Amino acid sequence: MTTFDRWELIARTALSDHGIGYHEATPLIEDARSHHEQSGVDPWQALGPPERFAADVAAARPAAGARVDTQGKTSRDYLSDGMFAVAFVGVLASLSAIWANRGLTVPLTAAGSLGTVLASSSLLAFLAAPGALRASGRPRLAPWGFVAGAVLAVAAAVAFTALPRERIGETPALGLLVVCLGLCWVLTRPTRGRGPAGAADPADPEDWFARLRGVLAGRFDVPPDRAGALVEQARAHVAAAGTTPREEFPSLAEYARDLAEQEPGRQPAWWRRPTVVRTARIVTIALLILAAAQALVDGDWWVTVTGASVALLQALELRR
Repeated sequence: MTTFDRWELIARTALSDHGIGYHEATPLIEDARSHHEQSGVDPWQALGPPERFAADVAAARPAAGARVDTQGKTSRDYLSDGMFAVAFVGVLASLSAIWANRGLTVPLTAAGSLGTVLASSSLLAFLAAPGALRASGRPRLAPWGFVAGAVLAVAAAVAFTALPRERIGETPALGLLVVCLGLCWVLTRPTRGRGPAGAADPADPEDWFARLRGVLAGRFDVPPDRAGALVEQARAHVAAAGTTPREEFPSLAEYARDLAEQEPGRQPAWWRRPTVVRTARIVTIALLILAAAQALVDGDWWVTVTGASVALLQALELRR
């Protein structure tokens, strides 16, 4: 992985946090790559920290009218990003298994099989569930995504350490690699449009207003009290017009975005703030190192290499 590749990985993650998806980010990354190649210096010097690059881009695009995704990052986006991360780790694990076992098969054990499934589910829960719940307009449920991830992580640790480790068969590592690469390709290729704006908005007025409040607070970081006040204003407007919310506002998400852009001083949810994210990454790195060390003692080389690789990637991102 080159220096620019590391910069790009962090930049894409930061752009995603700002609601700029993979394909929307690609031309921005290509422009950054061209500038880096012309400068001939380290990308951190030529382009600046990737987090600042993402913040500057996100701040400039709405003002320039160039933002493609007018609805913010949706639940489907969070789930897609989480599945891509799991598939990417699967690619690393498959390559590590092929290298460690000097062959194209991986031994199957009860501990390893169930532990891997639970660990993958835990990673998906940590990465996708809170954001998906928040984007769906249910911010109060978002922290339970972390609880689910923690429970699954503990279950994975128990499975790895307590279940039998006798070999019960083999599985083709090359097949796992192909599946994971296929998932990465499917999750990053261009997709069709989402359909007409507002097509999925609740038909019942009370459900519509409840979803509006959740989207304002969950997806666009409007304080809950202020979100409630904005909902009451929308309710009064609809009552005065004598129509329904769907007739008055063709797209709930676009209406919520327009309201949110007029609100000063919005703060992200506590679990998305830089200090919390940094702490979570440090804890994750520590757990990965411990898992890799335990696997090394047990002679599970592919687990050792995979855990160490993911920990290294996290450490490089944290250092930057």
